[in-house]
Amino acid sequence: MQRWTWVGGTWLLAAIAHRWWARAPEGSLSRALCDGLSHATLGLATSLPAARYAPRPERVLTGALLGALAIDLDHVAAARSIRLERCMTMPQRPATHSLAVAAALTGLVAGWDRFLGIGLGLGLGSHLVRDLVTGGAPLVHPRRVVRLREYLAVPLVVGLAAGGSWLMRRLPNEASSRETMLG
Repeated sequence: MQRWTWVGGTWLLAAIAHRWWARAPEGSLSRALCDGLSHATLGLATSLPAARYAPRPERVLTGALLGALAIDLDHVAAARSIRLERCMTMPQRPATHSLAVAAALTGLVAGWDRFLGIGLGLGLGSHLVRDLVTGGAPLVHPRRVVRLREYLAVPLVVGLAAGGSWLMRRLPNEASSRETMLG
């Protein structure tokens, strides 16, 4: 029962942060902080069900936070500036906000540590779903921005969480592929 309280609380916090983001002025510090909080809590909400099946849940949760937050560093490169306003008010998201980049990063990290990789994939996936409903993202092709209606976000992220949980239950119960090789 307690684990579902954590999952539900994290989903609620993600929804609240998203609403704060929607009300904050574009390009403002408060909007940036709410965006980061929304991505982080959504990444955690998506990965908490899977993390309970990992021998070291912190690996999955760390990967989810990295995936949910680090992908936005591409805004700095795309805007060619570290100024917050320029990074947040670009006409569209960078081409690296795509399934191909998310899959490549997830595969690379999962080859090193599968639990961290699964968490990273869940964090990246939740980030991309939220971006699809908050202005769109170049999901498959760099020049074609895909947008979804907001009501589709919840079933997509719940499906992502269910898929991650299903995958974790089927993995052998080892600490991690890297620790197994070293130990």
